[in-house]
Amino acid sequence: MSKSKTYTTSELARNFNISVVSASRFIVKYKLKPAKTDQHNAKYYDDAVFQQMEEYYQSKPKSPEKTTYAITKDAIIDQLKVQIQEQTATIELLKQQLTIKDEQIVTANKLADQAQQLDLTTHNQSQLPKKH
Repeated sequence: MSKSKTYTTSELARNFNISVVSASRFIVKYKLKPAKTDQHNAKYYDDAVFQQMEEYYQSKPKSPEKTTYAITKDAIIDQLKVQIQEQTATIELLKQQLTIKDEQIVTANKLADQAQQLDLTTHNQSQLPKKH
């Protein structure tokens, strides 16, 4: 009787070009039992598990390769220039708003002074003795 080959989770993952986490999830999902458990709780799976994973990963459609674009230094500089222009425009808008608020504060202070003077004048007039 010949011994069949056994595979650790890491070996299975390497064989199918997947992560160890993906291999572990596959094993849990399909409730696959290890052929043996070695020292330090290392689990070994037999050829039947290997075959099941092989069928699954051969039939599974490959996800398209993610296209990555190399960002050049010039592109980064251009992006930063645009951000600087946007922030400069925002600063100018805020300066204009601040100028308007300053003018509103000056006007509010003048109105408060006038109201106080009017109130003082009215109060002084009511204090004068009335002539008969």
